Amino acid sequence: MIEYDNKNWFNFLIKRSGYHYEGVFASLVVYGLIAAGLTAVHRRFDLGIFHMPTSFHTVLGLVIGLLLVFRTNTAYERWWEGRKQLGALVNTSRICAFKFKTYDTNDVEIYTLLAAFPWAMKVHLRDKNFEEVKTHLPLSMLQKFEKADHKPLFILMELSLKTHQLYKLGTISGEQLIIVETKLNELADILGACERIHSTPIPFGYALHLKRILLIYMLTLPFGFIDSLNWWSIPVVMVVFYTMIGIELIAEEIEDPFGTDVNDLPFDELEGKIRANIEEIKNS
Repeated sequence: MIEYDNKNWFNFLIKRSGYHYEGVFASLVVYGLIAAGLTAVHRRFDLGIFHMPTSFHTVLGLVIGLLLVFRTNTAYERWWEGRKQLGALVNTSRICAFKFKTYDTNDVEIYTLLAAFPWAMKVHLRDKNFEEVKTHLPLSMLQKFEKADHKPLFILMELSLKTHQLYKLGTISGEQLIIVETKLNELADILGACERIHSTPIPFGYALHLKRILLIYMLTLPFGFIDSLNWWSIPVVMVVFYTMIGIELIAEEIEDPFGTDVNDLPFDELEGKIRANIEEIKNS
């Protein structure tokens, strides 16, 4: 996730971030060449298709605008819902840690499991590559962790089992057990909510229809401008192309916000913060 300060417009606009959508500039150049070729054809052959009425693109553009607004709002809602769930993950993990500390729990593995859960959840929502597990879990748990189909759920199960062991040993009371179990259930709810966002993309039919309409609009757009603007139609349609396609690409990028794209949520940073907080609470 890129951190930025947008209060100073000039510095913000000229900032060299190195950020762009993959393939968008190449597509923009190709589209500009297509517009240039059509303009050259128009200057040589005054075909009737180059006199397309502007009302066609006005009406179609209005429909596409509404579709893009809905597409962007839907994607942003998913992004913001993911951010709220990650915020809840930070708070609930902290609460669990200081509850165990307050109850005078000296089981180091509990704090290790608490710190490992955000990492397991992050990897589970990304590429499911758990090769770094040896740096997060004790050796005694590695074999069972490798056999588990759902890694984050395994960690929650181990936390729940250890909490019940503390209750049976008399380390915590029944009321304290209920409090801790409630917080572990909240972690499970957070995991489920993030899985829902990750595994439920925009419906295929809607995404496909929007892309087809955008393609038709952009391919026919030069015919509505060439007759009146001639060569100036090239930069005009390129600006429209960049605007329309850019909105769609933004929505595609943020609808699954748990990855490593620049507009995705700072999951790595939050996971490190949780780990540091739990370590601080454990050693306090």
